[in-house]
Amino acid sequence: MIEKVLCEQHGSKEMSFSCIHIAMAIDKKEKVGFFYSEAEEDLPQIAWCGACEQWLLDNGEEWNDTFETIADFKTLCSDCFEEAKNKELEIHIR
Repeated sequence: MIEKVLCEQHGSKEMSFSCIHIAMAIDKKEKVGFFYSEAEEDLPQIAWCGACEQWLLDNGEEWNDTFETIADFKTLCSDCFEEAKNKELEIHIR
């Protein structure tokens, strides 16, 4: 079961994660790209921006400590995750 988070805007929702760049873009109403993994049972969804995707491509597509530091993943509620996804022009699933 995916943990719940308490969102100031949406109330109690399932937890998800995004890189810091997507999290900041939500507030600034910017488009930074949206790459995400397929949802797996009992695991929260996770998304990263175009810059983080480019870092992955340039570095062998390996998630490591350096990538996680650059991405600086933040917790989002599932509704904030969907809103961020829906505002982007291009959405990519990996």
